[in-house]
Amino acid sequence: MKQKNNEVLDYEMKNRRKVRRSIFQLAILLIVVFLVFQTFVEMNRYDATDSKEWKNKKGFIALSYPGVSRDGSDSLFAKKQLQQQLQALTDQGFVTISQQDVLDFYKKKKPLPEKALFLAFEDGRTDTSVFVNPLLKKYNYKATLLSFANKLNEKDKRFLQPSHLKQMQKSGFWELGSNGNRLTYINIFNKAGTFLNIRNDEEVLSKDEIDSYNHFSMDFIRDQYLIPSENRVEMERRITKDYEEMRQTYQKQLGSTPGVYMIMHANGLYNTANNLVTEVNDKEIRKTFDMHFNQEGDAYNTKDNELYNLTRVQPVPSWSTNHLLMKIQKDTNQKVEFVKGNEKQAKQWKEIEGAAEFNENTITLTSKARKQGKLILTESNDKDIQFTGKVGGDVEGQQSIFLRRSDNGDGYVKIAFENDQIIIEEKVEGHLNELLDTQSIEIINHAQATDSDESTSRNENEVQQEKLPNEKYIEMKLQDNKLSIWINDKKVINKLAINPDIQAGKLALGSTWITGDFNDPIHDAHFSDITITSLANKDVAQTTLFTNEIQKPQQVMYTFVGSIKSAMNWVVDNF
Repeated sequence: MKQKNNEVLDYEMKNRRKVRRSIFQLAILLIVVFLVFQTFVEMNRYDATDSKEWKNKKGFIALSYPGVSRDGSDSLFAKKQLQQQLQALTDQGFVTISQQDVLDFYKKKKPLPEKALFLAFEDGRTDTSVFVNPLLKKYNYKATLLSFANKLNEKDKRFLQPSHLKQMQKSGFWELGSNGNRLTYINIFNKAGTFLNIRNDEEVLSKDEIDSYNHFSMDFIRDQYLIPSENRVEMERRITKDYEEMRQTYQKQLGSTPGVYMIMHANGLYNTANNLVTEVNDKEIRKTFDMHFNQEGDAYNTKDNELYNLTRVQPVPSWSTNHLLMKIQKDTNQKVEFVKGNEKQAKQWKEIEGAAEFNENTITLTSKARKQGKLILTESNDKDIQFTGKVGGDVEGQQSIFLRRSDNGDGYVKIAFENDQIIIEEKVEGHLNELLDTQSIEIINHAQATDSDESTSRNENEVQQEKLPNEKYIEMKLQDNKLSIWINDKKVINKLAINPDIQAGKLALGSTWITGDFNDPIHDAHFSDITITSLANKDVAQTTLFTNEIQKPQQVMYTFVGSIKSAMNWVVDNF
């Protein structure tokens, strides 16, 4: 009888768990339905600013974001990240302008807001509208949503369909634009050197596998020797037909062709593209659209720009908010106010150059354009010191840690990381010496690490949380004029001798842009879950000078929030 009762209780317990799980999933579904309703069934309208107060006759900035999702990816912005950037732009005083405002600025010489922003989102993705729409309402921003014409015929749920676009347009928050008729690649070579000819976007799973390519309307179709396989007449007929199909599709599906064009491949026309290809594109673009953002890389359009050769910046998901602001400052030559984040943490540091944001467990240090950023821990003035934490950054730059830095910068020990390389230098009375030739870092994961002598071993959960670009877990210890370094729990430097003339000094962090074949002149260096400790000696006890490492109660909360996000993403993907 007791066993039977246990079975009954166990059955009832399972039922209760099922009910709780069903309620949780229903709640998530209702939230998603509400977001979609907010997106496609507008309950409020855009409130245009009074243009009578506008006096700016100099120019405007243009930003075109890629797709937006809840949590982001290498190619998509996270909603939270986009909100932080739009909030920063709002705090700077930027006001969005419409397509008509741009036309009036160039054709009728009408002024713009003092800080004018033309905002766009490319590729016409459904998730972009779901996550961006509430932000446009929050900041009363107007944006242009760009689409590919052929996606309007395919009923692909990843892309917005005509009924959705029309409804969004009615709200006033959205205008429509185009990235072209199709996302089709030509003249493709993969990393192995294999020629792939013509591929649609669904057939190119990852651009990381591609070495070179062009877009459908941006070149002659060529063979594996890059010799044109079509003559001029055939090329012109192909490209003209593509524009005709685009106009017909937009007319049929939307009732008119969008006013703005942002061509794929930016910076090609009037520049590197074949002159004959440029001619036919230029003719069709002027016939089809009111304006064309042909260039990418400079955010600022002056009154002297040509309406069919405008420029914009495409922010990258890896950019911090200060990275975007630094880019705007460079392009406009206007002063901006950088974001600080956690004020309590920020007060412990002094910015020497660049801009630093303190966000939860990460310090992001942004360099100036083609220069560096530097941040000094004000309370540190130690001879023997230890640093532990994660260090990372994109390939365009260098992340560095300075030990025993003198107040005037004439003395220090510098440990720098460039992707998979480590550089160690010392500066004594202004003279720079290289202590270690640039060495490649063997990337060791946690499971492979065997030499943990005197290092702080991490558990698997900590390793799995690593998300910084080119991230490395670093432990370094400078004691008795000997430097030891562990990378991913593997000792790579063992008691390297340091000049004893470099006495006690401060710890500093550095972010430096490096020369190379890079388009981005600004670098973000990330320092996450770091702890800086003054080591004990006969006169002083060991002291923690700074830490932003997540404590266990916070880790539990982050795990819980992560579970909720995963559940919501599951609902979005399956309904």
